[in-house]
Amino acid sequence: MATRARLFVPSEKLGPLVVLDGAEHHYLVHVLRLRPGAQVTLLDGKGQQADARVTEVAEHVIMLSAAPVSQAQPDTTRLLLLCGLLKGDKQDFVIQKATELGVHHIIPVKCQYSVAQVSEDKAEVKRRRWLEIARHAAQQCRRPDVPTVSLPLSLPDALGQAVGQKLLLFEGAAPPLGQVLAPLPTDEGVRAVSVLIGPEGGLHKDELSLASSLGFSVVSLGSLILRAETAVVATLAVVSHQLHLQGASLDPSQ
Repeated sequence: MATRARLFVPSEKLGPLVVLDGAEHHYLVHVLRLRPGAQVTLLDGKGQQADARVTEVAEHVIMLSAAPVSQAQPDTTRLLLLCGLLKGDKQDFVIQKATELGVHHIIPVKCQYSVAQVSEDKAEVKRRRWLEIARHAAQQCRRPDVPTVSLPLSLPDALGQAVGQKLLLFEGAAPPLGQVLAPLPTDEGVRAVSVLIGPEGGLHKDELSLASSLGFSVVSLGSLILRAETAVVATLAVVSHQLHLQGASLDPSQ
């Protein structure tokens, strides 16, 4: 059986008759090559979804008949990533992989050792690009939602948004991440974890002290020194796995 196509669309477009144009039309018609009768799942990225069927394909628009909107099963986890700004396409990579690994909120952090810098006049353009990367990644891995991506924040502002269990990845001697994660606290029925990972140069000692004073526990992935983007993937994989073991799977199909 062919896999049903999935597409994120704005909430206001969900309804009995869905008319899509622009990039959405291009994706369904020219990338997926859908024709009348094809089945599509439409999602708004916030937990609402509807099964739909292509009824008409025109040059610039595609029309679909949609079933009533339903709500995806509520997620009982909240995974927040605070990651130092990385240079080049490494930040794009982090956004993509964090989405695939179930992060709900991504905050790029302006750290003292961040090589990459984002000027205020370009910050919103960057954020929109990161949101688009997250949307495509969520669509690819079949998530029912798209993580939120903040504008780059200073470390104090980013730390102020942390929730649940707070973890700070450290390249020196520290307790193993897996040990500190068990068991995870529950806040009003939701298991929440916030992970802070520094940029290429790591975190300055003053930044480490600030995070520790605000309740972040220092943890380690072992003796090897990992690239920042590798550390993000490895850390989130461990946290996601632990959430799964505790019955709070990040997999929306479970």
